[in-house]
Amino acid sequence: MCASLVGVQRRDFLAAAAAAIAAGCSLSPEPDAADAGAAPVTQAGAETTTSPPPPTSQTPSTGVTTADVVEALSTVDQGIDFGQQTFPYGVASGDPDGSSVILWTGLAPASVGLDVQLVVDVALDEGFETLVQSSAIVAPIDDGFTTKHLATGLAPGTSYFYRFRVAEFASPIGRTKTLPSGQVERFGLAASSCQSRVQEEFWDNHLRLAEDPDVDAVVWLGDFIYERQAASLEQYRSRYIEARSDARLQASSAAHPWFIIWDDHEVLNDYDASVDPARRAAGYRAWWEFTPTRLPRPAGESLQIYRAVDIGSMVRLILLDCRQHQNEATVLGAEQLSWLADVVDHAGQRTVVASSLIMSSVNLGARTPVYTFEAHPEEQAAIAQLLTAAPAPTIISGDLHIQMELEFAPGIPELMAPPLSSLFRREWVDLLPFLPLVSENVISAEATHGYLRLDITPESLSHAFMTS
Repeated sequence: MCASLVGVQRRDFLAAAAAAIAAGCSLSPEPDAADAGAAPVTQAGAETTTSPPPPTSQTPSTGVTTADVVEALSTVDQGIDFGQQTFPYGVASGDPDGSSVILWTGLAPASVGLDVQLVVDVALDEGFETLVQSSAIVAPIDDGFTTKHLATGLAPGTSYFYRFRVAEFASPIGRTKTLPSGQVERFGLAASSCQSRVQEEFWDNHLRLAEDPDVDAVVWLGDFIYERQAASLEQYRSRYIEARSDARLQASSAAHPWFIIWDDHEVLNDYDASVDPARRAAGYRAWWEFTPTRLPRPAGESLQIYRAVDIGSMVRLILLDCRQHQNEATVLGAEQLSWLADVVDHAGQRTVVASSLIMSSVNLGARTPVYTFEAHPEEQAAIAQLLTAAPAPTIISGDLHIQMELEFAPGIPELMAPPLSSLFRREWVDLLPFLPLVSENVISAEATHGYLRLDITPESLSHAFMTS
């Protein structure tokens, strides 16, 4: 039961309000994600959301306004030492739809054994003069002091600014955008993957991505981290902390909303369904903690990440999981393949399928990785049949550390995004000049770093490789 705040003296209000939030006292109902047109989501400690209420609006049971509690949590001294930096990993947003978006950040208290209470603000302007929402949330110790908040009740196709606050400290300001509704004239998607820390100079591509005015959202195709022998939750967390501490990644994360799927290195190189369940559970949990995803917190060694989202009535974006369900007989697994058959049947004008793995054949025999769709020809043919019936399909993919233009099947282009920073695979680089000659599916292939940009309209889909 929540402790009543009625009659609390003003000098005690800060502590009492913070205690009420920590005890789970909901001072206004949390909007239902399903009611907002969003997929269900388990939020890390989101306790109070306001939009905001009128100054006279009060919770009948306590007489304390939600805005008062938000104000209290923004000033209360929780006795926490944050060391050199309060928000060392920056901010990020992700999985937007037409009325909501996930907002993310992480804290790094020097020494604390309790959840951290903080506030997230959403505004229409960078100066936060036109405040849309102010919400009290928690960064739980059990989630490594990361937190995510589902901001709901937003307008479609609208840019918003957001920040997190704890005591007198404020995070960097992020910019996000909801998806448009109805007829869409244009939408820009960026896609990349594979950001190894071996060649950190190529992380400058994040700065170019952050400043790209033609990008409305980012699709990350996997290998957000490289596990480097990580096997425990703390070890995986340390890899994400290393990545998130880079100011260049912070810049691109704060500039655009991201849709994120994984490949193999979020758990183990070339893993499949037979990987140690405990190791997979640790990898999935750390991925969930450090990405702005609206997916529910993983309960064990599995998490459904394949999903689809509509960008107005123009395009359906389909995000696949090519690792978790893979075995010697399949890449996607029967359940995901059945789901794909359903979601490719839609009334939109275009279809974009995001795959962490190459879907086309390259006809290189023993050099072809055994985990690709080419190694599963029956499943590959079934997918080709499904996509042939989909509205104007295009595939975007990653993994091989090169950029390619391919034809998956007649009338179905595949664009392999260049790696953001990872080393080129020598066995592939040596073959690049010959790939269009030996494979009827390969149109062009180059060794570059950077990202792929799609410019989508109802009439066309054009692309550019933004490379360094």
